[in-house]
Amino acid sequence: MFVNILLDRSLLESKLFPVNAYICVGFYQTYHSLYDVMKQVWDRVTPEELANRSKTLLSPVQALSISYLWLYYSLARMGVIYNKCGKKAAKEPAERREQWRWMLEQWYALATNYFNTGKPTVAASDRTNLAFDHNSLRWIKDHLQPVTTEQVTKIRRAIGSVDLYAFLEECEARAKIIDHGPYPLENGEILVVSEYTNLYDGHGRLWLPWSATESKLPSSSLGVAMTLKDAKAIFNDIGTMTVDPGDYSRLVTSMAAYTKRGDKVVPVGLDELPAYGEAATNAQAELYMKFAGMDRKQLLLAGATAYWRGFARYTDQVGITDKIDWNISQAVLDEHLPYFMDHNEDPAFFRLKMKVLKMKVLPFLPERDPILYLLPD
Repeated sequence: MFVNILLDRSLLESKLFPVNAYICVGFYQTYHSLYDVMKQVWDRVTPEELANRSKTLLSPVQALSISYLWLYYSLARMGVIYNKCGKKAAKEPAERREQWRWMLEQWYALATNYFNTGKPTVAASDRTNLAFDHNSLRWIKDHLQPVTTEQVTKIRRAIGSVDLYAFLEECEARAKIIDHGPYPLENGEILVVSEYTNLYDGHGRLWLPWSATESKLPSSSLGVAMTLKDAKAIFNDIGTMTVDPGDYSRLVTSMAAYTKRGDKVVPVGLDELPAYGEAATNAQAELYMKFAGMDRKQLLLAGATAYWRGFARYTDQVGITDKIDWNISQAVLDEHLPYFMDHNEDPAFFRLKMKVLKMKVLPFLPERDPILYLLPD
């Protein structure tokens, strides 16, 4: 699965953020602290229970947040083995090895119970992201409305603005955005859904320290569903949908929009969506000015904080978010921040880039050196 993610995304570059560098700091923070956090979560709810309660509309526990539950921790472990253990997993402390094994077991139980396919990833599910339960699908179908091409074009433009805003607020990451589907319908059409959570609407706690903007979205969550005829859609494990043909507005036959008020899903009028787009555009401009005024250290810490703070999606489920320290730990700051003030890539992650490039050029060669270090025999 991880290879598919890298092949899809290739190198991560930005004119604003040192993305590769802050990702590495965020990964090492995860390796430093996530085991203790998830022990508290899984002491209060089983992976199976959390999976079943997350098969609903606008759940923050979804394909992307399930993917990074194992991915960040495993990549940081790989970095530690590569940089500190002479590239030998056998030199990894036994306690950390068993923690990794436990983390993988809990993630696997969560993932295989979340996806309707029974598989642990979108990639293993034939590039489908199918998890909604019957009631969620029924709600969407009951609220679909016929649309014209002109309506679709206008709505897609508004939702594109929400996409850009949500992406920037997470320091150029997709953590607020998830696409679902394709769900086959009786008439040969497909149903696909895009959802956004933790948007800034001026109410409740700030999701990230910089989230507050003068421009406020009409609600903190938004879902947009649409049915397509004569189109295909594939998905990946970072929550991105690709539709063929790419210019599919004329193929959309119906749409529905919704948000949450308290614990209840309620409809949003399609004519209300341009207001989301306008607010998102203004909020994005404000956020850009905030980030443009930061130096490299501040941007590094912002990106790493966004990655680390993402696991509040799990602590929120059991009511312990306020008990967790969401700052980057002093140990990580002391050990890793100085290096990434001067470098954009960790040597261990450069290794991954070279391996993936080789796989692009020579995909027929057998993999002799696993991307992630296995447990020693």
